[in-house]
Amino acid sequence: MRIANHIVGSGTAMFAAYDAITGTGMASRGIPQMCCALLLYTAGIFQDHLRRRDTRVVAYLSGNPDAPLSKISAATGLSQERVASSLQRLHADGLVVSEEGAVPLPPRYRLT
Repeated sequence: MRIANHIVGSGTAMFAAYDAITGTGMASRGIPQMCCALLLYTAGIFQDHLRRRDTRVVAYLSGNPDAPLSKISAATGLSQERVASSLQRLHADGLVVSEEGAVPLPPRYRLT
């Protein structure tokens, strides 16, 4: 997916820039098309960043089941907000489950 986003995004941006510069009468279409292509390229980079972050969380949980958010955050070097975001995505994908402890204990996470 990453390569496809890079190829399509950069290829479309180059085509749109050429179209806008050469004055083929399509400048009104070329510039918005170039902006959309750059957004597609950037989205691919952001998705890669999220995958790498999720991979760090999964790698930690594989050796440390029933870990609370604070320990996952400390071990991975990610902020608790970023770990929580990764855990939400992984939970939605069915890769992680959370187990609620007693009232004073924070939830613990493990791989399914």
